[in-house]
Amino acid sequence: MSRIIAFFLALITVLGGFFNTYRPGKETEFISQYESGERDMEKYRGVYSYVDDCGGVPALFINGEPLPAAAYMTYLEDYNNYEQFAGAGYNLFSVPVLFAGRWINANDAGRPFTAGIFDNKDAPDYYALDASIEKILAACPDAYIFPRVNVSIPLWWIEESPDCLDGTGKRESLFSAKFRETAAEMLREVIEHITGSGYASHIVGYQIAGGNTEEWFHFDLNAGLCKNAESAFNAWLEKYYPGCGFSGLPDLSALSGKGPYHKSEHLARYLEFASNAVADDICYLSAVAKQASGKNLAVGTFYGYSLEVTSPLYGTHALRTILNCDNIDFICSPNSYIDTRSRNIDWTEMYPAGSVRLHGKVCMQECDIRTHLTGLLSERGGCAEGQYNAPIWQRLENAEQTKSALRKSFARQLIKGNGFWWFDMWGGWYDSPDILAEMAQMRDIYADSYSKSNRKSTAEVAVFVDESAYKYMTDCALRSAPFNMRRALGSAGATYDLYDVSDFEAVYENYKAVVFLSDLKTEYMSRALEICRKNGIKYISPSSIKKDFTADEIRAFYEANGVHIWCRSGDIVYVNENYLAIHAAEAGEKTVYLKSVRSYRELLENEGIRGSGDTIRINMKADETKIFELS
Repeated sequence: MSRIIAFFLALITVLGGFFNTYRPGKETEFISQYESGERDMEKYRGVYSYVDDCGGVPALFINGEPLPAAAYMTYLEDYNNYEQFAGAGYNLFSVPVLFAGRWINANDAGRPFTAGIFDNKDAPDYYALDASIEKILAACPDAYIFPRVNVSIPLWWIEESPDCLDGTGKRESLFSAKFRETAAEMLREVIEHITGSGYASHIVGYQIAGGNTEEWFHFDLNAGLCKNAESAFNAWLEKYYPGCGFSGLPDLSALSGKGPYHKSEHLARYLEFASNAVADDICYLSAVAKQASGKNLAVGTFYGYSLEVTSPLYGTHALRTILNCDNIDFICSPNSYIDTRSRNIDWTEMYPAGSVRLHGKVCMQECDIRTHLTGLLSERGGCAEGQYNAPIWQRLENAEQTKSALRKSFARQLIKGNGFWWFDMWGGWYDSPDILAEMAQMRDIYADSYSKSNRKSTAEVAVFVDESAYKYMTDCALRSAPFNMRRALGSAGATYDLYDVSDFEAVYENYKAVVFLSDLKTEYMSRALEICRKNGIKYISPSSIKKDFTADEIRAFYEANGVHIWCRSGDIVYVNENYLAIHAAEAGEKTVYLKSVRSYRELLENEGIRGSGDTIRINMKADETKIFELS
């Protein structure tokens, strides 16, 4: 059977080379071959990974046991802290793997992190890949590793394929079937190399990365709009909107119109296509990774930043396609960058994490937390002076700020049940005995959390974003609702879960209050509002009249609907059955109101607060984070 599958895979690759146009449905047909079936024992190398339930939350399992998904990664391996993190108890690592020795942005402003495997057209070079893996294993012999495989295409392919490029004219179009097939062929080769290597038993999954910043944005950040997209778009229209009355490329100027929404169905359809085609790429390549690894390993991707990337031009608004793909086991995003990651606000996931969990996938958070040791990329020789020096890239002022930032990020991942990796981007960000001692304690706490029988969210509020609305929006003030409302929600004193509104019917009965981040009457939103009216469900949502709500207004809405308020002082609180964390927006005495009498003890402090009762009273400094275990 495996030889028959291999034959058809080879046939698909050969035939695909004759076409440079996106053909709707081809990915679905390919993927369906691998949606069922057992592991391929010929490709089993002593390790298999998958996602299953652990305490009510999807988690990564290795060889039948849940693995606490706390990991470490750096882009600049010459400045790695592999040995230090191994000493702190970490045995899960990621590592960059590049098909092409090119920068992760279309502007090629930086230097590639490592050599590209396929930079030489005639002879793939695996030296850099093998050396990267061996470097981790030298520091941590029992390491588990999930490579981040950047499928961006080498320069020689770009030069040979002018009809397959995006609006930049120098990077692959994510609509191109030729790109898709070339990337699939390269991905199979890389996984076959790894499977046949001496370190294969240490590889526990693959993260498929591509597009701008490896996060599956169109390289031109302009929906890939160029002449090369036209035939792909027309084919997509013919399949999904036959007889719609228009074809060809739309005029993007409607996006800058005066009203909150544009009325161009032509433009809306193109923006829908621009996201769906990217999601199809990811699903297709994830199926390739599953097949090439014999269905033995978990596969994941960046995608779905509907709470953060509100522009429909990036290609990020087809998360439902990803959630319905059985070949994708985990979905990744960085911590929120709102307000340049201001210290006194909540750093949520960029995607609707509740929907990710609902669909049985692991939320993996990239915790690229800046510290007082963070330096500029130019100081490492990774780019020219003056580049990558915006405020978001600057170091924190001192070790105290570092400790609080790390704790706040960790607290959210712990209490939400997210997997995560500390992303030491330019290396050395966490290279301090004090930080590493903290990292060791965090890893132990996180591992212990997997023993809890109930790791599920206890939130009483559901917050809904509508990714399908963005293709109609023009006004930045309305698009900013997910930003402004999340700031306020984080300070309103109650915990909440984030969903896409397409999941409304599946979850609304589990909550006391509902918050919408859009008022546009899309198909999903109209259905949700109808359910609210029929069932007397109270909700709030932005509108053209009132574009957002303050924390005080949200808290009043919660109280009117019986939602428990954990804190009334405008501070950030995370809570589940086992843990509670508070981050002080301002200095002063804080009172946390528990739902019942509980015993509590502060974690990460040698002489932390302990006690029992239905309140916790704490004096806190501004920007301080405290984490408690509840029992």
